[in-house]
Amino acid sequence: MNKIIPVMPVSDLRNEQAKVFSQLGETPVLLTQRGRAAGILVHPDQWNEIVELLEDMEEGRLAEARWREIEEDASNARSFEAFAKELQAEGLFDG
Repeated sequence: MNKIIPVMPVSDLRNEQAKVFSQLGETPVLLTQRGRAAGILVHPDQWNEIVELLEDMEEGRLAEARWREIEEDASNARSFEAFAKELQAEGLFDG
């Protein structure tokens, strides 16, 4: 993905829809209104990848925070079996 993305005034979108939507497979498009950023069009597949990446990053951040809690006070720790049962109850683990 390009870090510098194509810029297009919202007013041009009406006349160039086909061009813009074909570009979305390669790069997002920044829409401007009165010379200021108004929004970004992103292909749905790329959007889903971004959302998944953010979710993974958040899960990693939470895991690191939990690990630090356990390192500071081992009484916060649970056995793997207890943790697995909790995940199974939430439908997050098949084990």
